[in-house]
Amino acid sequence: MKWAFQTQGPVRSSAAISGDIVYFGSGDNHLYAVDLHSGREKWRYKTGGAVHSSPAVAGGVVYFTSRDECLYGVDALTGNQLLKYQTGELLPYNWGFDYYVSSPLVAQGVVYFGSGDGHLYALDIASGNVTWKFNAQSRVRSSPAMADNVIYFGDTQGYFYALDSATGNLKWRYTSESTKFNPAEFGFDRCALISSPAISGNVVAFGGRDGFLYTLDRQSGEEKWKRDYEISWVISSPAIFNETIFTGTSDGSFAHALDLTTGKEKWRFNATETVWTSPAICDSLIYFGDGGGHVFALDNRKGTEISRFKTKDRIFSSPMVSAGVVYIGSDDGYLYALTGIDSPKSPAQPTRRAVFWEASKGFDWFKFSVDEQIRDYFVSAGYEQLNAETLAQFMQDGIAGKTRSVVIFAAHRVPATVLNDSTEAALLRQYLNAGGKVIWLGPPPLAYKRDPKTDHVTALDFTIPERILGVHYPGNSAIGVGGWYQSTVTTEGVKWGLVRDWWVGGFAVEPDQVTTVLAQDETGRASAWVKNYGGSEGTGLVQLWHQRESQEDLVAIRAVAEYGLR
Repeated sequence: MKWAFQTQGPVRSSAAISGDIVYFGSGDNHLYAVDLHSGREKWRYKTGGAVHSSPAVAGGVVYFTSRDECLYGVDALTGNQLLKYQTGELLPYNWGFDYYVSSPLVAQGVVYFGSGDGHLYALDIASGNVTWKFNAQSRVRSSPAMADNVIYFGDTQGYFYALDSATGNLKWRYTSESTKFNPAEFGFDRCALISSPAISGNVVAFGGRDGFLYTLDRQSGEEKWKRDYEISWVISSPAIFNETIFTGTSDGSFAHALDLTTGKEKWRFNATETVWTSPAICDSLIYFGDGGGHVFALDNRKGTEISRFKTKDRIFSSPMVSAGVVYIGSDDGYLYALTGIDSPKSPAQPTRRAVFWEASKGFDWFKFSVDEQIRDYFVSAGYEQLNAETLAQFMQDGIAGKTRSVVIFAAHRVPATVLNDSTEAALLRQYLNAGGKVIWLGPPPLAYKRDPKTDHVTALDFTIPERILGVHYPGNSAIGVGGWYQSTVTTEGVKWGLVRDWWVGGFAVEPDQVTTVLAQDETGRASAWVKNYGGSEGTGLVQLWHQRESQEDLVAIRAVAEYGLR
């Protein structure tokens, strides 16, 4: 992960990039502008409703719509308002799952967008006046697409339209299967065309809540073929590449590839939950998210999984790919910038990811089962769980060079199985010397001297980590704690994946004791750091801070754990 930016609402908007800025909306009613490289906020603009449309940037202006039924235009560099247009009264729609609003399309000095008042608007940018509006008589949540001066979009009654872009005159209207259904008979909507159209050559494709994927002749509106998903919604907007159409399904919980000409399935990939996001294609990869919070990268030729990343909540945002970075939002409130997912190459050395945890018999630094929450998060993300015995074997495998590896200590202790010596000869240190990676959370567990019979802490001894790891703490006992100070994340910390600007922590060391300072406290000491033992960048001992009584941002901790290992 390159960085993650937190908002105060679900991020269902898809990002847009212009220059060195990424723009996106959030359910907290704001449009955000964030530095493309660092993930730092440049500005935010507040609207009267959730911003679940995707912005369009043109001529130095960011255009977007909001759930307050307004179209906005703001200065791309400052966020100052340049345009605001209020549409009409919201039409009824009683079936729920009305997550998205229509995203604007900018072309030839006009911004086109749908509205909950039942119209498709064409707004002249220079004057701010409506050039024309087309009455579809039901909410328009589909985002318009344009080709050869024709605008294509769907409505929530099941009709799909082609309009002249200059006049708004109707060229043709297609009646989908959904117009045959009465939603009351099903208890859910089977009419709305939320999916936005994709265009390739003479084909326009879109999905519907009637459970069908359609391809039409875009000149005549005649149906080429349709695929029946047997009630499962097709919310996902299709992507078309190399004569192949890619889309996802709701209750079907899969993404698949179909031949554009025949509709025949080429491959299918089973996700963990609903696939509402629209796929993004880049070279030989396809990216999409699912309701289980996963971001997937697949080989778009075979449908085989290349990589996945787990967020903390469902994903209804669609990915945007730029310069090898995948930008995607999650209902956990973050916009993620994900790196390390490249086109398929020859197989790299395998990487093992593990979390060490054992139940405490005596003293446990973590309280209120925080250690178990850490364990459960990483296990759910695919990390193998280790105990004292399997941890020793894990480290021996790392020393033998069988795999690259990282282990996170969810239990605040270092078992005797990896402390077979009280010097640099200890298995723990030999693992680090061989290019292994260890993540410690909270105070350094080696400094807590324990009674081998009761597991109770008998003393704080900071000479132990110094002898084994070569890290000198300012003193012994309470002096080694050093006090509790504000710690600020460094540029390196952001690079490694830390997203919090600051926290209060202790047990800091002088910067010359470590290789990389991830956070620095107000006295100038390193409060989060990396000590490398000769391995490649991203390996070594990583000391992070974690509160005792509440769960920290485990997504950021995972990003640090996996930094340099992808």
